[in-house]
Amino acid sequence: MNFGCIHIAWKHKEATEHVVRQFRKYHPNNPYTLISDNGFDYSELSKKYNLNYIHSYLNCHPMRLHGHSHGIYGITKNETLGWIHYFREACKHVAKHDGTHIILMEDDVHTQSEIVIDPNWECAGHYYPESNKLDPKLLEWISKKYDVTPNVDWYGAGGGSVFKVNTFLENFHKIYDFIDDDFDKIVETMEYQFGWCDIFMQVAYFICGKDYSVSNILTETHLTPNFENSSYSLVHKYKRYY
Repeated sequence: MNFGCIHIAWKHKEATEHVVRQFRKYHPNNPYTLISDNGFDYSELSKKYNLNYIHSYLNCHPMRLHGHSHGIYGITKNETLGWIHYFREACKHVAKHDGTHIILMEDDVHTQSEIVIDPNWECAGHYYPESNKLDPKLLEWISKKYDVTPNVDWYGAGGGSVFKVNTFLENFHKIYDFIDDDFDKIVETMEYQFGWCDIFMQVAYFICGKDYSVSNILTETHLTPNFENSSYSLVHKYKRYY
């Protein structure tokens, strides 16, 4: 048992239970933190599947797309700070069970086989070298401020991605201060999409001097239409239940 999961849920009960049920088919005892993000009460589901359950009365992960009435794309600085607190609690739960890595589960991440994680991964996710380019201004700025060299110029750390637990826990205050001090400046002058975990979590590992890897256990439904017959363990954008 070298990994656990974080799953932030809201109000898609059928999808949430499918994700948990599928994961538990292959990993019945791995530490799994389910967080209700000011959504439905998932306490009974958590008892049924032996989950570490947190019911939050904050809403730290609203899905704001282009054209939202609030004029916000993604989540705000304060919501991001709340989100990384969620992540820390889940990482602490994994570490308590001697796990080294954590998977970012979502209501559309489908598990279809046993998961094997590369112990060398720091932050591993999707492969989008052309469509998901990071703004060069952001990369240049973090390179100078933190004396780091990001190994890729694109992002992909969305649903199904894997993160090393100790790196996050040992650098939590550095990551917190980075978001608290510079989030608004980044959104306004460098990378307007920064309020999505696909980006801010990957950049958080960059400022800690860690590399991004492409996960060989993860795909998305549009990239692998016949995913059921593939060797991928995790499938993102599985929308059968919502």
